[in-house]
Amino acid sequence: MNQEPLRIAVSGLHRGDNPQPGASIIRSIRRSYPNAFIVGLVYDALESGIYVEGGPDVVYTMPYPSAGADLYLQRLEEIHALSPFDYFLPTLDAEIELLVYVEDRLTKNGWKTFLPEMESLHRRAKNHLESLVKACELKVPLTEAVYDTATAVQAAREFGYPVMVKGQYYDAKKVFNDHELIAAMNKLLAEWGAPAIIQECISGGEFNAMGIGDGLGGIIGLCCIRKTIISEKGKGSGAITIHDSALQAMCEKLIAALKWRGPFEVEVMLDEADQKYSLIEINPRFPAWVDFPAQFGVNFASALIRIMIDDNISIKLPPCPAGHFYVRHQIEVLGHINQLAELATSADFSSNKKQLI
Repeated sequence: MNQEPLRIAVSGLHRGDNPQPGASIIRSIRRSYPNAFIVGLVYDALESGIYVEGGPDVVYTMPYPSAGADLYLQRLEEIHALSPFDYFLPTLDAEIELLVYVEDRLTKNGWKTFLPEMESLHRRAKNHLESLVKACELKVPLTEAVYDTATAVQAAREFGYPVMVKGQYYDAKKVFNDHELIAAMNKLLAEWGAPAIIQECISGGEFNAMGIGDGLGGIIGLCCIRKTIISEKGKGSGAITIHDSALQAMCEKLIAALKWRGPFEVEVMLDEADQKYSLIEINPRFPAWVDFPAQFGVNFASALIRIMIDDNISIKLPPCPAGHFYVRHQIEVLGHINQLAELATSADFSSNKKQLI
């Protein structure tokens, strides 16, 4: 008997200079579930993951989370009526911030998710890191949440330039003086709202760890990497898997303290002054490199789907072997102007290039 294919909604399909996780998640899912029906949710008709080979089966545009929960959920219900789905993998910080508040409404509609608790989400926010790491006896750079440029300049002068200035959801820029700081602050506040974050710069290597928390304080799987190539925007364009007991122990402390439920990414710097890790941030989602370990058999996205299918948090992923590396590679993907017009005017289309909805 042929089983019905899994029907999964995935957001965040941009794969440009600052890639989102959704397109890589879809690739990982298709490695284990090649017949899965994928509903792509996008905010821009030019998100490149729409058009890639093996990408989503249908695509729909969404209102930005800033439009509010009612409008966001109304659009999800409209999409579900056209292309039903059972599992929903939001991949963007702003979406998760919104959906955690309305998870009961998602469940009521029959959509399975695996999201963190509201308290956990707030405790890992950039402006709360200092209290979190104190509880875990870990290090964090000097950090201050700021709501205006005057306060930002004051904090930066106290920390000493250069400093990092970050949006509350996305974007980070290293600035070297007041003028650069004010320009960066104006941009971030306009795009992401207040607060912005001023953070001390740490000199040293950059490391990331991706995993899934079981919601009880345990980790279902963990992959640690050292960044080897960093783009102008500070993103890891290349990295290598590592075994590092100190980084693993740090992640275990954080996830246990948070009782984190769902995907996460821990970003740290190895301070060259004392050779100890400083926590930079904890992202409440998979990173854009999520499909990297899936290519050597450690598939985080598929594990997440299995958890949601079976309501089983006892799943354990194998350790990631050290020595595998990735290099981000740019290619051009093919679309047709008819698809772009269809998505721009009716807000949905089939990603099958031969047939539009």
